[in-house]
Amino acid sequence: MTVCVEGFLESVGPWVTGWAWLPADPARRLRLSLLLDAGSGNVLRLDTLADRDRGDLQAAGKGDGRYGFALAVPDALAAREHDVDVRLHGFPDLRLSGAPRRAIPALGPVTLRAVHPESGDVERLHDLLAGMVRLQGGCVSAVPDAETIRSWLATPGRDGAERGWLVAERNGRLVGHCRIGPDWPAAPGSGGLALGIELHPDVHGHGLGHALMRAAEGWATGRGVRLDLAVLPHNARALALYRKLGYADLGAVVHPATGEIHRHMALPLPPRGAPRGGVILVL
Repeated sequence: MTVCVEGFLESVGPWVTGWAWLPADPARRLRLSLLLDAGSGNVLRLDTLADRDRGDLQAAGKGDGRYGFALAVPDALAAREHDVDVRLHGFPDLRLSGAPRRAIPALGPVTLRAVHPESGDVERLHDLLAGMVRLQGGCVSAVPDAETIRSWLATPGRDGAERGWLVAERNGRLVGHCRIGPDWPAAPGSGGLALGIELHPDVHGHGLGHALMRAAEGWATGRGVRLDLAVLPHNARALALYRKLGYADLGAVVHPATGEIHRHMALPLPPRGAPRGGVILVL
């Protein structure tokens, strides 16, 4: 018999938060163990119960919604980088979506640069994409392989428009990416370039999304007349960032593959100057 446990490790840092429930037994409160590892060889285990009231879960149709958890990390550990994993008591073979994660108190230097089709970056980019899908509990088979990424980069778009893919690298690890090309939701013949950005959840909250967006604008300057993007209406974090960066809301647009409604946003690009390249360090 297959047991289905739903849940998600939402945030790590001074507090570890998330939720977990058993749809087949909605009155049961699941017991969890949080495993915190700062690399010293000693793993700190903290036990808790997923029984906090979460109105958002109830509104989403998940029982009575009392399936949340929030546990404070000891100060001495919270000030250091550490890995966070979750174990479910009674379900040793199951892993909570969103785990494992790395808590990063200070981001430090990050390199932003363009991916070159013939470099080892392509394989590492594929691994990043697959890892983030896996973290969300998605299907890794849908992630483009290295050859598909190379082909996308090397094939000009409509009207000969270039394609680019930027990556963010921290301590030898890729932690974010930004794809730029003449694709949906940019209209054919508009001179627009579509932008798609994604950060690993480990590096949220450090301003890296802002820096990567600005780097994308620099790459696109001289290659297109504007940047277009599509964002789900409930993604408040992304909407706030795009508005802060000056993107205008052009209204609703339907994703051609999924039929989902998105908000279409765009930013005009300056016509002057040549495309900028090189390496950008974010501190």
